[in-house]
Amino acid sequence: MSEKSYPHETIVWAKQRLDELDALISEVEKRSKDLSGSVRAEADAAVARLEASRASLQQSYDELRAEAKALDRTAEDLQDAFDAQWVEVETAFQSLLGALAGQAETARGIVAARVEAQRQAWDNSLKRLRDQAAETVDTARGELDAAINRLSEEAERFQARIGEVKDAGDTSWEAVKSGLAEAKAVHNRTIDKIKGAFAKLL
Repeated sequence: MSEKSYPHETIVWAKQRLDELDALISEVEKRSKDLSGSVRAEADAAVARLEASRASLQQSYDELRAEAKALDRTAEDLQDAFDAQWVEVETAFQSLLGALAGQAETARGIVAARVEAQRQAWDNSLKRLRDQAAETVDTARGELDAAINRLSEEAERFQARIGEVKDAGDTSWEAVKSGLAEAKAVHNRTIDKIKGAFAKLL
């Protein structure tokens, strides 16, 4: 990931984690209604930890978005802080699963909800990547068509001048060669732009 795109990628990554955590909390709260006794108490404690983590992650996410254009600290530092807090999310989640050892249906439902949230996040990322690729291909196609048209026009002009140059002196021939070299340079710059656009996708 390039340094320029790092804050944007971190924002996308953080949003995916928040969406996953929202789905997880919602499912745990829904499934906890059927629990009782010490299992319910542990589930409630896990939900409280998850909600505290959620609030902390939301604060980091809001800060990242607010500072994305002029970050005083690097996006890498923010992601490290987010990663550290995510460890608490995973720890709370594992504690919850441990507490639900005798409640297989509830545990399955919670894990399934989390997996579905992850799948949705991946689908969204894939859709964004496909949209970016389509936009880049369309832009590249337009630039290539324009470059080919310019090159064709220069070739036609060059062809028209060939007859004139046979009877003209070295000065005219140099002008034709210069025009062809300029057309080729425009073509090469356009091809480089297209390659650069595709490189951004990788």
